[in-house]
Parts: sequence; C-alpha cells; structure tokens
Amino acid sequence: MSRLIVDGYNVVHAWPSLKRLLSTASLEDARDELVRRLAVLGLVSGEDVTVVFDAHHSQAMSNSEAIVDSVRVVFTRRGHSADHSIERLAYRATEAGEIITVATSDRFQGNLVRGMGGAVISALELERRVVDAEDEISRRVRRYS
Repeated sequence: MSRLIVDGYNVVHAWPSLKRLLSTASLEDARDELVRRLAVLGLVSGEDVTVVFDAHHSQAMSNSEAIVDSVRVVFTRRGHSADHSIERLAYRATEAGEIITVATSDRFQGNLVRGMGGAVISALELERRVVDAEDEISRRVRRYS
C-alpha cells in the first residue's frame, strides 16, 4: 500500500492559491480547499492520503480524525504538533511495510522521514502533482462526455 501524509498548514502557507484564501476568506476555507484537491490526487494516484493539521487553539485532549472525500483528516490534540503526529504515522506505516511519502517543506521533518525509509516531497512538488491529477481528471471527463 502506498500512503501520502501531508503537513497541512505547511502546505497551506506554501501554496499561493491557499495563502490567498487565508487573507480573502478563512483558515477553514483554505483547509477545505486543500482537502478537496488532495482527494482528486488520491483518486488519480491510488494513494491513501492523510493530511495532518495542528489544533493550535483547541482544548481537545485527543486527536480528532475524520474521512472527508476519501482523505483522512487529522487534527492533533492540544500541545501536540502536526510534526509529532506525522512522525508517528510515518513510523507505523513503515513498520507495516507501507510505502510512504510525506509532503512538507520542513527540512528537519523531511530528514526524520528519510531516516525511516520514507520519501519526502516539498509542498510545491505536491502542488505540481495535484495540478497534474486535476488535469488528468479533466481529460477523463472530456473523453467520456
């Protein structure tokens, strides 16, 4: 099984389109748009996609998780970073023999994941892959319309 783990806020702040949503709409809108676009990538690539967000202002004592459009969305519990959660997810996945890719532009995080045997792509490389997936979906729709 191939798994993509995304550092949510790292990507939100790296993609120009999502940064614009932060200033013109809301953080929630930027998160929703990221999840929507990651769902397209997962559909085309066949990867299981997980996106992790820090719960900065949450009082939650445990992580919260939901499946949204086939994307596993994780909010960390109070006092825990997305980095910590991503490291745990990556470790468990590699221990289970899964092929993992982590999307983050955080160098330290990337080095940890590589040390576990995982692959790392930057937030901008992830955006390129998402755009390619969206183009592929558009081609498929035109072909069968």
